[in-house]
Amino acid sequence: MRLAIEQRGGRRPEADLAFSLIGDDRIIVSTIRPDDEGRRNELHQVLTIRDAKIVDMQDCATKRQAERFARRHRV
Repeated sequence: MRLAIEQRGGRRPEADLAFSLIGDDRIIVSTIRPDDEGRRNELHQVLTIRDAKIVDMQDCATKRQAERFARRHRV
């Protein structure tokens, strides 16, 4: 994907991804990338997996909020 963007003259996307497994069915995906002004944008999502499929996705403002959501809420 990065090669396709670079070939079209676009800026190379820079993002750090982190994954945390919470229990047997919850994954926290954290994406951190700089915006055009150099500030860090963070996105944290809690994915609920059932039968190898994503059955729920919740956006959270902070990693701590995502961790609390993952431990408390059951779908």
